[in-house]
Amino acid sequence: MTTETITLTEAGAAYDTLAPAYDLLTREYAYDRWLPALEQLARNQGLRGSRLLDVACGTGESFLPLRERGYEITACDISAAMLARARAKAPDVVLHELDMRELPALGSFDLITCIDDPLNYLLDEDELEATLRGFARNLAAGGVAVWDLNTLAQYQGQFARDHIVADEGMFVGWRGWASDPEGLRGAVIEIAIDVFAADAGGAWRRETSIHRQRHWTRETVGRLSQAVGLELVDVRGQRPGVVIEPDLDELIHTKAIYVARLKGELMRIGGP
Repeated sequence: MTTETITLTEAGAAYDTLAPAYDLLTREYAYDRWLPALEQLARNQGLRGSRLLDVACGTGESFLPLRERGYEITACDISAAMLARARAKAPDVVLHELDMRELPALGSFDLITCIDDPLNYLLDEDELEATLRGFARNLAAGGVAVWDLNTLAQYQGQFARDHIVADEGMFVGWRGWASDPEGLRGAVIEIAIDVFAADAGGAWRRETSIHRQRHWTRETVGRLSQAVGLELVDVRGQRPGVVIEPDLDELIHTKAIYVARLKGELMRIGGP
């Protein structure tokens, strides 16, 4: 067995390394139930159209369920390798290789999604504010943006445990570090993901990517949203299994779900 370790700290490069194993790592994620649930939250807040911008789309799993529901989709990601896999699954979708911190005006969208914790990869307030400003720049009148963030419970739980997933010719190891939950509030968290894959000759190659995320508090997200012209209209907590509950508790829920509209818009809702 031969091994080569590539240590990467920049998010795009880290996901280029992780791309061949990403669908294996996330194979238990219930995208087919999660996306319709998030769509319903957006509809509760006035979503009417079907033009979707999926930011940090990865290998495409985050938009495929809405594509099946008839959405006209534009998507972007910072990783060329992840986009290549998304393009193979959905050649009809318009895909852009973009840094979400520099999101240009790609169109006028009824729904913007940014899920599976990409915003946690933004490590300072300027980066998060710039990304949220890009969301506002691309929202149509009456449009809704939905994103998720990892919570203290997530960083103390799944992120802090070592675990392995495997398939024929590949296995992925996740190495995390535990810490007191209160010590994680607003902190930067680091994990390492090792991908072992067999080549055509039977030799094994190891690649390691380092992933750094920041925990973002509800207060900071609300303040930065206001600064860019977005209004948070719903904030919920999510448990594993796509259990979305009305009140966010950072010590219980593993994800915080945020729903936003452009500030000052009157809601025209006929009911949930």
